[in-house]
Amino acid sequence: MMVYNILRLFLYLLVLLAMILKKKTRTFFIKRLFQNIENYEFKKDDAVLFHMSSVGEFNLSQELINRFISKNKKIIISIMTDTGFTAVNKFYSKNKNIKIIYFPLDDYFLLKKLYKSFNIKKTIIIETEIWPNLYNFAEKNGKLYIVNGRITEKKLKSYLKVKKITQKVLDLPEKILVQSEEDRDRYERVGVKKENLVVHKNLKYSIRYEKIDEEKKNEYFKKNVNKDKIKIVCGSTRPGEEKIWLKAFKEINTRKEYQLIIVPRHLNRIEEIKKEIENIFKDSKDIYSLLSENMKTDILIVDKMGVLRDFYQIADFTFVGGTLTNIGGHSILEPLYYGKLPIIGKYYNNIEEIVKEASKMNFIKIIENNDEISEYIKQSKYINTEQFFKENNDIEKIVNELYN
Repeated sequence: MMVYNILRLFLYLLVLLAMILKKKTRTFFIKRLFQNIENYEFKKDDAVLFHMSSVGEFNLSQELINRFISKNKKIIISIMTDTGFTAVNKFYSKNKNIKIIYFPLDDYFLLKKLYKSFNIKKTIIIETEIWPNLYNFAEKNGKLYIVNGRITEKKLKSYLKVKKITQKVLDLPEKILVQSEEDRDRYERVGVKKENLVVHKNLKYSIRYEKIDEEKKNEYFKKNVNKDKIKIVCGSTRPGEEKIWLKAFKEINTRKEYQLIIVPRHLNRIEEIKKEIENIFKDSKDIYSLLSENMKTDILIVDKMGVLRDFYQIADFTFVGGTLTNIGGHSILEPLYYGKLPIIGKYYNNIEEIVKEASKMNFIKIIENNDEISEYIKQSKYINTEQFFKENNDIEKIVNELYN
């Protein structure tokens, strides 16, 4: 631990230089290393610290946090990213039993101050972020848990290169609640004791996604979405995936009965997608439009963040991106939650466990090319996914693990 903190001192010299040269970097570090973490709120009351990386981890842990709130616990939420910090504040800024902080980048002195100021009896890490100082202070001052723990094969290779350090840090948690038997095996290979590992379903199954009302749906139908057509929504698409879907769409839409809605993962790719459409539909004018243009066209490109779930709800077919190219896949739970069978490609290692569970109930379709897409889209299937979420929601068991 001493060597780690000495190395960090040298790292701070580089950070200082970066802060001088770049305003964005300066803002990032000032928010995290010069924030107010004094205890004005909780005094000597016992507290629970939740640490997570980003808005994604916050979304999947929100139901767990709410269970602790319902037990009148004082809660500190530590989060790394700006988007995550904004999301947490949106839900909890007015709750007097919750203090929201930026994660202080594993700084020894700030964490020492945090654990000295607050009576933190439980520290709960969402997914596996290894921060030696955080783990050390958490274990010394109370009990440390990892919830929704996961180690990918890629991460495992990195951890095995520094196995002694990784093992020493991962020996500190009271329990590590992992997502699958495969994850349990990977933790054991790093050196974690078998008795410290417990398998529970992914926290994502406990998420309660918002549903849009009829007024919002009708607004889309009035401005952009053709209510009378079969709507195909491609969500979180990555480079190369739009081309496959556009070719399939050209093949099936001979009678103008479909509308293709593309929601790219990154908005800076809009121009690239427009060029791809123009290359494939050379003789078709006005075949596409942007969401912001408020037009009804055969192909709609969504140039707005944060509305993918809206479109999943009004879709007839849904494709989840990052699966036709070797990205590893984005979450299939949103379309499933809204009763839509997700179509994915063969690259789904990031969501393997959820795909496996969905496959057991035939709640997923895996395709590899535009020919398979064309063949499948000609079918239509409604699914009732309520039982799927009931069977996989382990939130009660997880809460019990953290209280025993």
